[in-house]
Amino acid sequence: MANTSFDTTTRRRNLDPQRSLLDFFRHYLPQIAVCTLVVTVLAGGALYASRVSENAPRVVYSVSLEKVQQEVQQPLLVNINTADAEQLDELPQVGPSTAEAIIQHREMNGLFRTVSELEEVPGIGPATLEEIKPFATV
Repeated sequence: MANTSFDTTTRRRNLDPQRSLLDFFRHYLPQIAVCTLVVTVLAGGALYASRVSENAPRVVYSVSLEKVQQEVQQPLLVNINTADAEQLDELPQVGPSTAEAIIQHREMNGLFRTVSELEEVPGIGPATLEEIKPFATV
């Protein structure tokens, strides 16, 4: 029988460390490129979001929400017996000339007893009166 000896240990070849690193990068180049792109996009998004939130306008409310809700529920009512021309001009279909006509009518004939009496004012017909009624009071 021949004397043969088996070496069961694994022997490493003398590899050039620079060469093995280049082989590694060449082998995994697509994965490295995708990971680099993902990290860049995530870091850029985080930086952009932090900068945008710094410059976001601040909303400051000078009126309480309860007061606004109260005003919204209560429609604009103009007292046609006491309102001046500017206040009367806020009524729908009433311009400056019609507001002056209402005041003249009020001065000549006295105070209005009902909103329907506005129809006696020149320039206010039945259609206009219907639009004014929800916003006028005596």
